[in-house]
Amino acid sequence: MDDQRVLALYDLQSRIMSLKLLPRTGWLQRGMRDVESIAEHTFAVATLAMLVGDQLPGIDRGRLLAIALLHDIAEALIGDLPASARRLFGAEAKRAAERRAMVEMFAEMPQLDEYLALWDEYCAGGSREARLVKALDHLEMLAQALAYEQAGSRALGEFWEDAGDKLSEFPLVRALADRLYAEREKLMGAVSR
Repeated sequence: MDDQRVLALYDLQSRIMSLKLLPRTGWLQRGMRDVESIAEHTFAVATLAMLVGDQLPGIDRGRLLAIALLHDIAEALIGDLPASARRLFGAEAKRAAERRAMVEMFAEMPQLDEYLALWDEYCAGGSREARLVKALDHLEMLAQALAYEQAGSRALGEFWEDAGDKLSEFPLVRALADRLYAEREKLMGAVSR
């Protein structure tokens, strides 16, 4: 095996492993403790992609899983920018920084162009698979918000706002989100009594 390839894969693996240690900062900003890591979030999105994607005709499972695994990988270099930072920097600046991070991370991989194309496809919502990953990314966030609320948090209402457009293309994802909303409604009703 080529020593250069081994070294490149080793360096890439080390960067990817850092995702296990990097918290999702939006939860930290709202006072949550022991929050999920970026890697935990990515695993949940990829698992949902496999399970939900297998229920939808015409979805390319390999492409879907690759997009799910790549969707937040740039955060290994730039961290998880919360919505407040994205508002201040602007979506285009964030996307450009993430793309530069992707190029840097995968520069030594022969599949660089393929990985970038999948990541660009995700960002642009350029395929059904990309839009499904976007919807599942949002669904996973709602599920995590509910878990934190079930553990006692009451500072997460903003995460539940404006989900309709992000989930409407896929009726199965919408149905799963509706179940989360119903569980939250029961929880909040029980809390207010």
